Amino acid sequence: MSFRSVLRASLPPIDTWAPRNTRYSSFPRKLEPRKINKLDSRIRGNDGFFELPTYRLAALFCLLFFIGHSTFAATLPAIVDEASGLTRSPQHVGVYWTHNDNINLPASSKKGVPLLFAINNDGKLLGTLKLDGVRQRDWEAITHLDLDGNPTLVIGDIGDNRGTWPDYRLWFVPEPVALKTNITQRPTAIIRFRYSDQVPAPRRQGGFSGGHDAESLVFDAEHREFLILTKREKSARLFAIPLTSRVNLSDGKPISAQEKKAAVVTARFIANLPTLPAPDLVSWLLHPFTSPYADQPTAMALTPDGHLLAILTYSAVYYFYRRAKEDWPTALQKPFASVSLPSIEQWEGASFSADGKKLVIVHEGRGENTVTILQAPWALKN
Repeated sequence: MSFRSVLRASLPPIDTWAPRNTRYSSFPRKLEPRKINKLDSRIRGNDGFFELPTYRLAALFCLLFFIGHSTFAATLPAIVDEASGLTRSPQHVGVYWTHNDNINLPASSKKGVPLLFAINNDGKLLGTLKLDGVRQRDWEAITHLDLDGNPTLVIGDIGDNRGTWPDYRLWFVPEPVALKTNITQRPTAIIRFRYSDQVPAPRRQGGFSGGHDAESLVFDAEHREFLILTKREKSARLFAIPLTSRVNLSDGKPISAQEKKAAVVTARFIANLPTLPAPDLVSWLLHPFTSPYADQPTAMALTPDGHLLAILTYSAVYYFYRRAKEDWPTALQKPFASVSLPSIEQWEGASFSADGKKLVIVHEGRGENTVTILQAPWALKN
């Protein structure tokens, strides 16, 4: 265990009463947090960057002087250089599916090869699956479900950095029975949706404006609906789309033609995500350096029993517990537990293990330490 982990374990949690620096209005809202883990050395006052109280600045640099680096569990294969989603396999033990963002260009309209990658806990590549006839616009999430007895993967084409898309897509593809390279399959169904607060716009804008950027998607098996959490708003908002909204696709017609004709449904608003408190003193001290990006939701994961929801950000994981017969607005009022991540990275994919005791997370980029495994809160107590 690193000194950073030991230090964090010894510090008390900082609840929502902890003061937060708010002098970050000069940050461009749509800027992606590339290399956010490297602290900017430009500590300024009133000239537009941010300012720190003297006590916080002194404590921060004392801590940074002694904090070491934590090691991660595994490394993704080189071909997965923009990992933007993760879900466990519904039928292969110890296997997870991930995917890249769209050809490293956020909100790009260029065409990329729509690929899914099967990996194990060690990050080893076990298989590749190409979606035939599908354009990868801005894939940001993936989940799974049992669809009429068939293990099925669902890809969320839900990213929208500029908030300009008129609607969004969920693609359904059967999970391959055998894992191997160069598998090609057509999607079997699609859901086209938009948000309830989008408004009509000129046709040149696609007919609707006011979309949302989202990177978090899970399937709630109890209510048979998909949950989508927006990213850039303060506060983030949770929406739901029923499974019954899917439109089956025919093998005898081009996917693009069927996609255009599919009805667009409206996602139902559920609740606002509460302000996410700093999990510990170190995170609170780092907050002026990393806000407003560090607490943006980038992924969700739901345990197989449907009770524990993990919300991933660039700097921490927040766990919300839903009791039996409790609705999501009630469960989302306050985190059940939270944990800081070893470093601030572009963590963008999360999935619980089949037993719900571990949370596997991945982040964008090549090189080492792109996968790590965390213990779920109740696993730590047992």
